[in-house]
Amino acid sequence: MSVMDEKSIYKKVANYKELHVYQKAEVLVLLTDVFCRRFLPAYGDRTVDQMNQAARSGKQNIVEGSEAAMTSTETEVKLVNVGRASFQELREDYEDYLKRQHLQLWTQNHPRYDRMLQFCRNENHWDAYSQLAENLQAEAFCNMALTLCHITDKMLDSYLRHLEKTFREQGGIKERMHAVRTGYRQQQDNRLQFLEQENRQLKAEIVQLKAQLAQMARKLQQQGQPL
Repeated sequence: MSVMDEKSIYKKVANYKELHVYQKAEVLVLLTDVFCRRFLPAYGDRTVDQMNQAARSGKQNIVEGSEAAMTSTETEVKLVNVGRASFQELREDYEDYLKRQHLQLWTQNHPRYDRMLQFCRNENHWDAYSQLAENLQAEAFCNMALTLCHITDKMLDSYLRHLEKTFREQGGIKERMHAVRTGYRQQQDNRLQFLEQENRQLKAEIVQLKAQLAQMARKLQQQGQPL
């Protein structure tokens, strides 16, 4: 396989829809839509738009960051950071709702905390949440959404550290372009060296064949045979 086949200026990226952090972000968008419909006023409350926009921004920036990743790690990092900030804003809105309604924020001492945490860790798709979203009371609903916000935040933090490590090891597109170009030139140099060596071998073989022909001609002359 040639160097050009092995290396590319474009970074290999995963399908964002297969990323667990994207799947949880998608769940948060749908959960927030249901939450606003069930527990907030239909009109006159700016929180509805703010929460829906924050959830959507978090998800969309993961998508845009993933799409930008092929050519720009810097752009990917910036977009993922924006997405993370959007989910942090969403988390604040859910916490504020609990405070305003005098509802409890579940901690490790709450009897339902561990089960809720395990559920949110394991489940990445809307099908697992849809029925709960329509039946949970406001306190449980908010704590489920908050748990997902915290998990998503930690996943995005880990993802950003991974991007930093990858950038240190592989560089950005300029470094990859240089590596590909250098690899191509090295390939051409190696090919040229091979052809030059092959040419020298052929010349040596021609010299050897000429010597053998001359020797055969001398033998024929000594034997008095016509050439």
